[in-house]
Amino acid sequence: MKNKFLFNDSIIVRFVSLFVIGAILFTTVWYLSYHFLPDGILQGKTGSAIMVGSDAAPTMLEEWGTIVMWNLGGLLLIVLINFIRYLDRFPLGYIPPLGQIALYAIFLGTNSFSIPMAERMAPTLAVFSRGGPYEMMAFILIAVATYNQSRFALTQDMHSLKDIPRISPVPRLSLEQWVGIGLAIALILLAGWHEAAMIMAL
Repeated sequence: MKNKFLFNDSIIVRFVSLFVIGAILFTTVWYLSYHFLPDGILQGKTGSAIMVGSDAAPTMLEEWGTIVMWNLGGLLLIVLINFIRYLDRFPLGYIPPLGQIALYAIFLGTNSFSIPMAERMAPTLAVFSRGGPYEMMAFILIAVATYNQSRFALTQDMHSLKDIPRISPVPRLSLEQWVGIGLAIALILLAGWHEAAMIMAL
């Protein structure tokens, strides 16, 4: 892994690097979605929306629990995908946060939430009053905190799953990586509570 920013020894440098990429992607997709996509284009069509439904939970605690459950599952998925590295250079766990950021931008720009806002949100810094941006930061943070935990490497010479080379030894997580994981979980918990409060207030 040679990129001096995305794969820097400092978790702060890695986080800022992936965050900048995510911020550019988010702003671009949000702008395009707001101006060019129809209202509610993805409403009720994602897996989580189909399983959870379009009604708020009876209590704020239950709503918070549902939000947190899905987002902690998202964190775990990123960790598991980070177990695979492409060409011994790129941890695949860096990809899901960018996908989630793009999807969230579409949801904002088209108001496709299961429990929609009064109207779609135009690109503005007011988005930081919502829980979503902080959840996206948590996804980025968990990705960069576990970037070097790959167990398998995808190579161009692979012909079957049996040919996947194993990576050994896998480095132990450092203190700053554990702190990053803890902060990611804390962000999910706090952002989920804020999001649940907004939903219950609709």
